[in-house]
Amino acid sequence: MRRKNIDEISLYSIWLSHAGKLKLKTKNSDEIEILDTGEVNTTDGADFTDAKVKINGKIYRGDVEIHIKASDWKNHKHHLDERYNTVILHVVLHDDTGDGFVQTVSGRKVLTAEIESDEILHGRITKNDKIKCYGVNKIVSVEEKLKWIKNLGLTRLFFKARNLSERLSEIIDENFFLISDSPKDYFPTYQSYSLYQLSHRFVWDQLLYEKVMEALGYSKNKLPFQKLAQNLTLKFISEHSFAHSYEKQILRIQALLFGVAGFIDHYSGKKLDAETKLFIDELKKEWMNVRGYYHREVLHHSEWHFSSVRPANSPAFKLGGASVLIWRMIHEDFYAQLNEIIISNLDVFEKVKRLENLFRVKSEGYWETHYNFGKSRGVKTDYMVGISKAREIVVNAVLPVMMTFSRIFKNRELEKKVIEIYKNFPNLSANWITAKLEDELFFGRVKLSSSGLTHQGGIHLFKFYCSNSLCNACAIGNKLFL
Repeated sequence: MRRKNIDEISLYSIWLSHAGKLKLKTKNSDEIEILDTGEVNTTDGADFTDAKVKINGKIYRGDVEIHIKASDWKNHKHHLDERYNTVILHVVLHDDTGDGFVQTVSGRKVLTAEIESDEILHGRITKNDKIKCYGVNKIVSVEEKLKWIKNLGLTRLFFKARNLSERLSEIIDENFFLISDSPKDYFPTYQSYSLYQLSHRFVWDQLLYEKVMEALGYSKNKLPFQKLAQNLTLKFISEHSFAHSYEKQILRIQALLFGVAGFIDHYSGKKLDAETKLFIDELKKEWMNVRGYYHREVLHHSEWHFSSVRPANSPAFKLGGASVLIWRMIHEDFYAQLNEIIISNLDVFEKVKRLENLFRVKSEGYWETHYNFGKSRGVKTDYMVGISKAREIVVNAVLPVMMTFSRIFKNRELEKKVIEIYKNFPNLSANWITAKLEDELFFGRVKLSSSGLTHQGGIHLFKFYCSNSLCNACAIGNKLFL
């Protein structure tokens, strides 16, 4: 696994599973020995609490914070948050600080240490490897395994909400510069922001937009979709897609998406069928009208992955679907609708049905007969965003975003309703991780994808525990190997 493909959750797992073997380097060549990794923290605050670390022969006890880049400490506003005053070590994949330190709100410097152990980063269990407990885990009952996986499903929701709160602060910083009337009735991380900044609609719309786009990318194109959404903001699209008809607005939104994605540059001038050439020319005309106002990065077509991707999951086809979802976010009060459904007295299955319907997109225009740019296959494409993907968007984007909202504003009723939906969420599409665990952990007796909670819990179990053989911290492995 290359370093650029490792996320913070993977680093948490590596920290727990390989602490004794981790080689950490600092800019001042400090000697670091990890005596106790500490406890995982799923709420706001440092990633690990009550850790014990020896630095240059002196033992420190406190918290540990983990980031991909050292600069994320400041990007996530930890230098303004009193809850990070007890951090004793800052562990990162890339140290981009000037002097090898970050600073707490109290003014204390915290040592930054970069992970140097490439063999650990590359030695994780993958799709084709058996999980460590395979062959011996039958002695743990199915009920015990499911109980653990359900607990992890909820943990996964909390992790996502925690990470979203950090991205939220970055979105606010990108759009606001003045701070006034610091409120005291929500979490300390956000007390440097005004109520106006935190409650502004486009801040939350942008956060939801980014998570929806990420979901539309599937595993193959998750990163370019994420990069596209962070560069081409919803605010920019809203300001440059006005027209007097729905069809023209959709065309302008698609022009922005395909322009920034690098598709228009790639296909312009190529030999194409008449229908596709006409569509590309229309997109290019609209794109050139706004190109001079766009000052952020334009992606290259080579950043997108098409091989081993089903036609219906083609990034071009999904960007077509995204244009309709973006139109809805701009012209319909999405947050009001989401909130109204979630806090209603409807049963969970009716709530899920109404939520997923907000994200289903029937094929229209060019995309009614195309999965990609090129000659039509002569078949109807039906839905650009179908029920299974809409359901995944609800569980992976909507519920974590609404959980983040409820935590920041301490809306306990909303938080309770979000958790209720999440715990009782219906089936999700199976993937290689759920299939692997069904085979190697349950031996075909349980379908993890039959419930959203066990589906998400299975993913968290594999990514956080199994992939790094973190059996000593796993409730199943703890019964087998200790």
